[in-house]
Amino acid sequence: MPAITTLITPAENRFFRLSEQARRSTTLQQISGLLREHVTVKVDSDFLLDTVRNLIMHDHAAWLTACSHEWQLLASLPYVINPSNNRRQWQHCELCHKPVRYEYHVQNKHDQRELIVGSECVKKFMNAETRYLMVITTEDNFYAVAQYQDLTAQVPVVPAIMFKQPWLPKLPETHQAQARAVRQTTSQTVTTYLKHRTKILPLTALKPTLKTYDDLVQLEADTIKAEEVAEAEKVIVAQQHARATAQQVAQADEQDLRQSQAYRQYLRQLAGIIVQRPTRVVAKQTFDQVKAPSLKRPLVNSYQFSLMVIEYAQTGQIQVRRLAMLDRKFVTDLNQLTRQLDQRQTTRFYDDVYNSCWGWNYHHSADQLADWQRLLGTRWAAKLTLAWFQQAAQLTTPATIEAWLKGHAEPELLKQLTKRLAERPQLTGIARTRLKRSELREFCHRELAASPDMTTFIQRFDQAYQLSAPKQALTQETLAYYYIAKHSVGDHQAALAQLKMLLTD
Repeated sequence: MPAITTLITPAENRFFRLSEQARRSTTLQQISGLLREHVTVKVDSDFLLDTVRNLIMHDHAAWLTACSHEWQLLASLPYVINPSNNRRQWQHCELCHKPVRYEYHVQNKHDQRELIVGSECVKKFMNAETRYLMVITTEDNFYAVAQYQDLTAQVPVVPAIMFKQPWLPKLPETHQAQARAVRQTTSQTVTTYLKHRTKILPLTALKPTLKTYDDLVQLEADTIKAEEVAEAEKVIVAQQHARATAQQVAQADEQDLRQSQAYRQYLRQLAGIIVQRPTRVVAKQTFDQVKAPSLKRPLVNSYQFSLMVIEYAQTGQIQVRRLAMLDRKFVTDLNQLTRQLDQRQTTRFYDDVYNSCWGWNYHHSADQLADWQRLLGTRWAAKLTLAWFQQAAQLTTPATIEAWLKGHAEPELLKQLTKRLAERPQLTGIARTRLKRSELREFCHRELAASPDMTTFIQRFDQAYQLSAPKQALTQETLAYYYIAKHSVGDHQAALAQLKMLLTD
């Protein structure tokens, strides 16, 4: 068999460009410019890129099929036979430009454009339905196309029964013979109707086969659905097996990693970035500054991390399922820690709004202002202002506060603050359950000078923080040492060194 040298002939080029709807709905659209500039496209054309060549070779047959369905014989004048024997007086086929004595008139279904096409081009470019009508129209009944259109207007499934390929491809083998009988019977009935000029549609003759066809279509749909369900179950089983196998292979290393301090610290740092919901650019820049655990393959790169940031901002969780190369346990751990951290920070924000306005007694207005400025810098305070805080702080009873909030707070803020007000009718402060070093320093800076004695100093800490029992006791002892040291005029460092020596003994 000789090798193919011409990929698109001039006739095919013309056919493709005239079939507007099919061209727009297929990959043929990708070479529209090429078709306009080059009438013929060959395998070795110097203007042809490898990717375009591969596209043409792969989709050429599909393009012809799609375009063929866009054309039909013209019902009012399906064909004309030129009476002259002189070829010079014959019309030319508008696809291949050869003179033709038998002029077949085809019409575009979408824009009603009409073409004169020769019998060879009808056979080459038109679909099976058009070729079938061409034969009957030429040999038996000039009005067959019009009759066929009248029939299909009443029974639209006739073309599918007679010509669709593949036809009922998922129908069980046990019903294939029945399907062939439906097609054969329908074709015989329609052909008999078309071979003679008549206005009486064969609806009665077609009715039994149409009923059988409907049953076969439903049976095929049920079969397809059952196969999809079975395939989905197989996919789930395969995924579960793959996950189980992967977990068994890497279990020891994963356990060591997940239990390591470096891994937990890495998760906390990443979660701290994510809950701030930065832009993609900022997320990448911040990520590059985080020290990752030393592994053969990084747990996540900056691009993947930026997708996590965007996904969490949009959905409130981290899954990134399309990034299959990621360790799913790492994603799960990060998602869990991030959501926990987000919940804690969200709760802390509403607690701090309440405390800074009504729960805490500030010794200096500058400290209260500093807390408000800090809160305004968070993502939860996007719709709040300094004036809002100042007005809220002027209110002194739960009833007046709630009434004011109804007109000055977003629904979630209203809900959270109302809940806290209901739990604390005396407007007492909400104690924090976590303590950072920076917060401990800030507490000492604000409360040391305002506390008349060490007992008051520690009591104020207990009002502001309620940690776990061991941490609370340790912090209280630390504050006691701090208070004594700050009120002493001696050498603190020397005394501390001597204390360490005594404790060591």
